[in-house]
Amino acid sequence: MIRFILSAVFLFFLSNSYAQDQWLVTAKLDTIRGKIFLDYGGPYQADEAQVKIGKEKSSYKAYQVRSVSLGENDVYESIKIDQRYQFAKVDVKGKYFTQYLYIDATAGNTSNYSLKLFVNWKGDMYKISNLTPRKRFAMFFEDCESVKTKIESGELKKKDLKKIFEAFDECMDQALEAKSVATVQVATPSADMSEFIEKLKSMELYNDDLENMIKDISQKMVNKQSIPQYLQQAVLGQLGEDESLKSMFLELIN
Repeated sequence: MIRFILSAVFLFFLSNSYAQDQWLVTAKLDTIRGKIFLDYGGPYQADEAQVKIGKEKSSYKAYQVRSVSLGENDVYESIKIDQRYQFAKVDVKGKYFTQYLYIDATAGNTSNYSLKLFVNWKGDMYKISNLTPRKRFAMFFEDCESVKTKIESGELKKKDLKKIFEAFDECMDQALEAKSVATVQVATPSADMSEFIEKLKSMELYNDDLENMIKDISQKMVNKQSIPQYLQQAVLGQLGEDESLKSMFLELIN
């Protein structure tokens, strides 16, 4: 009997410890810890993350989530692929490029993360495979001519993706450092964005979370980067049911 009780206690603590190693970060940057399961949404619906904390269960659509960690080297991020929000597994990550593994929405109910997707720091997406021609593959890195040339010559091979990302990171960092400080653009809200912020303040909606998200969006707009869907959804979620505010925000970023 004592052995049974000790085994049960051990399994409880083991299960609880495992659950604590899993967490998700919402679009609003809240961290939720618990036992997490990812549910494939099918070809027409967004994926979901199911979270169990003790006896309580909750679910989050992929567009409400920024990232999910199920364990070491088992991290997923929410991406809109082929008009569907889904969780894509982080395979190889650099500062300016990330390779994800994702599910083919037309292949039926499957958990096989086998398709490859490149996403760069500008938000551009490229579907790739082992059959992607070397010359086309090299073009993804055209912002750094030395890396592009090494790929074309075969000095850097497609299978050595981590080395390619590291070389590209170093090249881009050096290029950015070489720029004059005078040419660096500092994100300042545009007149329209300032008007939007003042309206939020007048309605007592301009909290710390919203301020940080708008600063992030303003910086991306200055850098001519796309605004991630999770960030858009996070701001819209803060605006409640006010459709006029939502329309105003969407006009600002489009």
